[in-house]
Amino acid sequence: MERPNNSNMDISECPSDTAEAGKASMCEGCPGQAYCQSQGGVDPDQEGIDLRMGAIKHKILVLSGKGGVGKSTVASLLAGALASKSQKVGVVDLDICGPSIPKLLDVEGKPIVNSQFGWKPLMSPHYNIKVMSVGSLLASDTNSVVFRGPRKSGLIKRFIKDTYWGRLDFLICDTPPGTSDEHLTVIKILKNVKPDGAIIVTTPQAVALATIRKEINFCKKMGVRILGLVGNMESYICPCCGESSELFPSQGLDNLAAEFNIPIIGRLPLDQEVTKNCEVGNNVIADLQTSPIIIKMLNMAENIRTVVDDLT
Repeated sequence: MERPNNSNMDISECPSDTAEAGKASMCEGCPGQAYCQSQGGVDPDQEGIDLRMGAIKHKILVLSGKGGVGKSTVASLLAGALASKSQKVGVVDLDICGPSIPKLLDVEGKPIVNSQFGWKPLMSPHYNIKVMSVGSLLASDTNSVVFRGPRKSGLIKRFIKDTYWGRLDFLICDTPPGTSDEHLTVIKILKNVKPDGAIIVTTPQAVALATIRKEINFCKKMGVRILGLVGNMESYICPCCGESSELFPSQGLDNLAAEFNIPIIGRLPLDQEVTKNCEVGNNVIADLQTSPIIIKMLNMAENIRTVVDDLT
């Protein structure tokens, strides 16, 4: 039987996140049809996922359509800023192929222990933030992770379901760039305990902002509330005189926020001292409280806390 030509199919019509996944007429001939069919039906792990996540008050996704914009750094600083205000915080690193959270939160090289209650997350010396990352499951930090989509999805599900998170005020989900397997998986498994929303991190140059538009549309399609935009590395602070200079003189972020009616919840400068300390896993929230970026991050964390508390 001749299969229909799907080369001109509008990808936005793909039913991958519905009950028709792999069964609809447009799925005929799609190379992912068998995988979608295998994912259909009631997920036997959903009850366990709901139980784990039900003990966590707020779930926040940190997203970016483009790599290299400092998303993981923002996620770790946000976690530290919240934890410094007596909040119980966890960070799950969903970047399977390029995990950086272990270094940023100073748990690199520490192994994950499996207990009778599930995987015990690592405890960061940064305000006792709980951390789960594939980087802590590898024998060496030089080992590469070569996983296909289904295996990535299975590991993310284990991070959520099999990790003994306990009661938390916030779980920060640090995602990789793009809108792919990792993002679809975490949104799907959190469907019954919906995340409070997403924070989208970008740098202000036009190339990055063009990609962010796709991330915004992805969130709208998947029903994920966007809490706000974070403009990272918008300016450079001179380590000698403290003067601030624009790196990318542009109103692009302001125009994007106005176009989609999304608030800008943070504008973070590039601070050499903060960058240097993050690279070695120091607790910059505690050690560099007078840094402009830390002051802005603490204010941003407090604003986010107010917003999500109002949503509940």
